[in-house]
Amino acid sequence: RDNMQNIVDELSFFQNKGKEMALVSSGAIGSGLEALRIKNRPDDITDLQMAAAVGQLRLISIYDDLFGAKECAIGQILLTHDVLNNKEQHMNAQNTLLSLISHKIIPIINENDTVSTEEIKFGDNDVLAALVAILIGADALILLTAIDGLKKSLSDNKTERISIVEEVNDAIFSHVKDVKDNLSSGGMTSKLQSAQLATSKGIPVVIADGRKKDVLKNILNGNDEGTFLVPVK
Repeated sequence: RDNMQNIVDELSFFQNKGKEMALVSSGAIGSGLEALRIKNRPDDITDLQMAAAVGQLRLISIYDDLFGAKECAIGQILLTHDVLNNKEQHMNAQNTLLSLISHKIIPIINENDTVSTEEIKFGDNDVLAALVAILIGADALILLTAIDGLKKSLSDNKTERISIVEEVNDAIFSHVKDVKDNLSSGGMTSKLQSAQLATSKGIPVVIADGRKKDVLKNILNGNDEGTFLVPVK
């Protein structure tokens, strides 16, 4: 909740400054598993859907409380992969998102895990975020994670943050050493894949530490924060 509060504080600050913001949020399944006192992420799709049904309500309720305290209106959008693959539904989703944004309502987007199956899942919210960024013609995509951007290994077993990536290629992917998490399905690999997708459409991407205070302000003020991935021109 503290991390959510930090993000809400920053999004509401920029919203009140006239910026147009959209939030793709994970956490529905994790929130549901917590409520159900299940410690590890299940493999069975129906168990995941059950957790999502419980957790999505809890997640959006917290966001509603936090954004409400900042006098910022929010709207919930749940998407599945087949929606974006269907021309009519794709346009409907796009129109709804753009309408919310134009009316100064922050869309909170998540995968509709309660009905998704293995065949239609995005895989993780990094991919969903890239697809949404393309869908709404975003000026930038910021992927927040638990580390300060992409790291490269040094000879003394230490790591060094990579500030700028000119092109997402095999050499860049070679720096990734993902660690399996009990609750989430994404990792740095998925973030780089998502960045590759977004940058190919001309959208700049930043991967940064979402737990850090004022991380969005630092990024949008042009400071050296996280890893900046240059868009393809």
